[in-house]
Parts: sequence; C-alpha cells; structure tokens
Amino acid sequence: MLVKDYIDDTPSRLLAMLTQTRDDLRQIAQALPEAGVTRIILTGSGTSYHAALTARPFMQRWCGMPVDVYWPFLLNDAALALGSKALVIGISQGGGSLSTFEAMNRARKAGHLTASMAGVAPAVIDRAADFVLTVPCGEEKAGAKTKGYHCTVLNLMLLALALAGQQGLTADEHQQLLARMEETFRHLPELIKAAGEWAMTKARPLLQSADIRLVGPFTLFGTVQEGALKMLETFRCPVSGYEFEEFIHGVYNAFNENATLIMLSPWQDERESRLAEILGGWTKHIYRIGPQVENNALNLSVPFINDEDFSVFEYIIPLQMLCATLPELKGIDPATPKDPFFHQKMKSKQEV
Repeated sequence: MLVKDYIDDTPSRLLAMLTQTRDDLRQIAQALPEAGVTRIILTGSGTSYHAALTARPFMQRWCGMPVDVYWPFLLNDAALALGSKALVIGISQGGGSLSTFEAMNRARKAGHLTASMAGVAPAVIDRAADFVLTVPCGEEKAGAKTKGYHCTVLNLMLLALALAGQQGLTADEHQQLLARMEETFRHLPELIKAAGEWAMTKARPLLQSADIRLVGPFTLFGTVQEGALKMLETFRCPVSGYEFEEFIHGVYNAFNENATLIMLSPWQDERESRLAEILGGWTKHIYRIGPQVENNALNLSVPFINDEDFSVFEYIIPLQMLCATLPELKGIDPATPKDPFFHQKMKSKQEV
C-alpha cells in the first residue's frame, strides 16, 4: 500500500507548502529581472514533463513572460539559440535524470540561467543549477510517483506567484489565490476516499482491460498524460491519453468491443456526451469521471471543487487511486518497477 500511503499524504503536504516561507523562490524572483531573463523553459521527462505541462497555463498567466515546455532531447543547441535569455528549469522527481541534467548543462553553455526542481536534496541535477528549488514533498520511494507530481505542480505555481509579486501582484490578490488553492486541497481527502471506493467496485473490471485510452478537455491535458503514464506503469498494459479534439481526429477508429475509454468530464459538454454515446455502441467499457456525469454502473460521479485554475489537483486523484489499488489484485506491486535496476542498466539515472 506504499503508493496509497503517498496519495493519502498529499493533501497535508500541499497545505504545508502554502504556509512555508520560501527564500529560494523570493531570491530567484528578484534575480531574474536583473539577469535580463524574459522567458522560462521547463524541461523534464515522464511525470516531471507532465507536471510542467499541467502548471504551464497558470505560470503563463502570472509570470509575465512566455513559458515553454520541452522534453530534454528537444532542448538542443538549436532550440536554446532561439529567442532571448531564459531561465531553464530542469525537473526530475528523483533528481537523477541524466537527460535533464545534460539539457541544463547545454542551457548553461548557451548563456541561460538554470534552476533545478527535484523531490530530494541534494540531487544530481542541482550540480547544473544556478538556483535550487527543491520540491518539499518528503520521501517518496515508489517508482510510480504521485505525491511528487502534485507537489511539483504546486512548486511551479508558487514560483509563478513569486514572480508575479515582483510585477505588482498585491498581497490581497496573492491571499485570494492561496485561499482557492487551500479550498481544493482540503477537499482532496474526501475525493481520495470516494475514488478508492470507486476503484474497488465500479472500476474493478479495469483489471481485465488490455487497451485503455484516456480523454479529457484541453484544460486537463497534462492530467490526462500523467494519468496514462501512471496506469501504463502500474497496470502494465497499453494505455494512452488524448485531448478531446485530438482523440476525435482519428484515434476513435481503433475502438472495438475490447477497448476501454476513461473520460475526464469536469463540466457538461454535449459533444463529449455524444462521443460517449457513439462509442458506447462499440464497447461497453466507458468510464466517466466528474461532478455531473450519470451515476451509473461504471462512472465516478462525486463532488469536485472544479476551480478553473486548480482542478488539475483533483482530476488526477481517481486515476492515481486506480493505480494504487487495482494492480495489487493482479499480483503487481505498483510501488516497484518491473525491473528495479532498469535505469542503472540503461545508465539513464544517477544517484548522488
């Protein structure tokens, strides 16, 4: 139950982050204008990349500068030569991703500032950083990260607010944003409980699924991508995630009676309901998650806060709970990778 324990620990970690004094965030916010930084680049792989995708819209709104997300292999010399001086933030949950480390070194060589964002300290990626922005999520030994994902998203959002404070965000506005975050975080234990019950009852037939697709609106694209990765890691069967418009542009063709669809439905949407109706004629395995979906034999219909900025912290919970509970019924430990020594064999990660 290690993954479930980390999910249970998540709300208190997020709430604690809201009240912590963060000199590291304040210092970097003060340093960027003096250094001539006019854009931010986020880079990382897997869960770290998805955390960046998830936080990007909020950061874009409050940082006062462009925010881009790159996989490390795409952040090459040519990409780094484009545009003005950037702050390149390397993200690695375990802190040892060598591809992220190398991308940060390339950024430094190109004259950009760098920051590291790892869930441990010290971390390998800290060696390539001008600023260290450790994610205060606490220990997470499971291979499939859950708590670290949430806390990384919040760490990026808090950095955005620190930057916004340098550009005129008032104390009242800052407190209002924190209050909205707090409301969402305090609701998470209730959602964790409901999602756990759903996973072990209505969603239990997912154990037999061998082809799973996740779909959600553009506002939850990072959530969909992370949910697909978590399910792939722990269910150990093909799982893929799509934004709604991308899904209906061809992917639906692969559906048949054996396919499974999980839909994130934060609001009532006629086209989404139409898609569920059409595909419902091809497969019986359609699960919808949201506050207004039909309370039938498969769906998770429970209250969500549904804050326009912070619902990303909610909709990943049911997907994480599937990963924390169902694999064990198949004899799979979701906390342990299929090959615990895979990255050592591939020389893709390094420990301090």
